[in-house]
Amino acid sequence: MTDAPRRSAGQGYEVPQPLARLMAALEDFDAYLHQITQQWPKAERHGLSARCREQMTEIHRLLAVAWKRKSRAGALFDLDVELHVLKTMVRKAWRLKYINDHRLEVCARHLAELGRMVGAWIKHESAKAKGGVL
Repeated sequence: MTDAPRRSAGQGYEVPQPLARLMAALEDFDAYLHQITQQWPKAERHGLSARCREQMTEIHRLLAVAWKRKSRAGALFDLDVELHVLKTMVRKAWRLKYINDHRLEVCARHLAELGRMVGAWIKHESAKAKGGVL
């Protein structure tokens, strides 16, 4: 995992360390997914491949929304749903033989890690809303 920047461009505040780790993991997976989708059949470059890359962009957007919003629960649940949709797209690519077993396994590991991080954030926010802090 690469080190995520502690400051946002042009902003005077720091990114919390757990969020920085989540951002770094997401950027790592985004780069990996982009590389493998470039190798899918040419007919799929504007189909499933483009949709997977759009889905990653949506996940990046929802991460920013969840970080910036005071009421984070809705954005976090949307982020979790979009991760699930991306998982199904990756499995579809495997079923269509666009990726092999090894690449499916690597994608599944990345997505499971992202899911755990988002799940922990959801749990933390739920506990905060109930009055307890984890």
